[in-house]
Amino acid sequence: MRTTLCILLLSIATLTARAQDGAFGASPAKADEKPVTPTAPPTKDAPASPEPGAPAAAPIVQPANLPSASEIFKRSLQAIGGEAAVRKHTCMRMEGTLAAAAMGMKGRMVVQALAPNLFLTSIDMDGIGSMKQGFDGTVGWTSNPMMGTQLLEGRTLDELRRSADFYRELDPGKVWKTATVKGVTEFGGTPCYEIAVDGDMGAGSLFYGVADGLARGMRLEVETPMGKMPTTTRMVEYKPFDGLLIASKTEIEAMGAVQTMTVDKVDFTPIDAKVFELPPDVKALVASGKRSAPPAARPARNGAAAKPAPGATPKPAPASTP
Repeated sequence: MRTTLCILLLSIATLTARAQDGAFGASPAKADEKPVTPTAPPTKDAPASPEPGAPAAAPIVQPANLPSASEIFKRSLQAIGGEAAVRKHTCMRMEGTLAAAAMGMKGRMVVQALAPNLFLTSIDMDGIGSMKQGFDGTVGWTSNPMMGTQLLEGRTLDELRRSADFYRELDPGKVWKTATVKGVTEFGGTPCYEIAVDGDMGAGSLFYGVADGLARGMRLEVETPMGKMPTTTRMVEYKPFDGLLIASKTEIEAMGAVQTMTVDKVDFTPIDAKVFELPPDVKALVASGKRSAPPAARPARNGAAAKPAPGATPKPAPASTP
């Protein structure tokens, strides 16, 4: 279970990390342009029970006229710094931690991106090892100690390709085919506009703060190497980094577990394109036409023989010398 969650977490963290450096866009294709009056009462995102004696939370009041999805997207873009602040940068290196406290897991995460579409995520998880996912403009791949190296294909590759687009947040039409404002609801304890979205990566809802315009999270089914997975993502805190407000603490809920992604450093200095070149094992897969390769044998411990990789044929022991 720990390994499965880590592998899933890498894929989800890759998608979530790309949402950190911008809004979800400014002008979605086919977005509604007229106010939409909700036909059902607003829902709540599992609010915490109030303390005994605490005053009851104020009820959510639906505005007489709702803004359009495009207006909400544009406001969110301004809230993080504006389009000029986003286009000012051509690369990004984000460092932080990824933790699943309930399972005692914690790791160091590094996300690197270079315009127009180079991308690499690395997570060194305690007790698991190094997990990576990358895109070099053509080939998408993932690697981890338990499942080895795999070339991504189909919808998983398509989603990674979209995530690698450095400026994709400026054009949500690349992500969502439709975007419809449902109304005001409570999400993560904050009154938010809820936008129902549908696109190649799936369907679900995005949430934007009514008061500040910031993206507060999303509830989607995301495409992962393990198939479609329902996830809820909450942007808990924001911090300024070189003219941009970026979510510095994000909670990701999947498979009944909550993981916390904390960003403590964002650097926009130039990144050498060689960083995104395919690793030797990925190049070997591309050359061979295979889609995957098993992980290498784990190092021996305390003098014990190394454990062969899953599916590998064990080598016979050498004959003893008289």
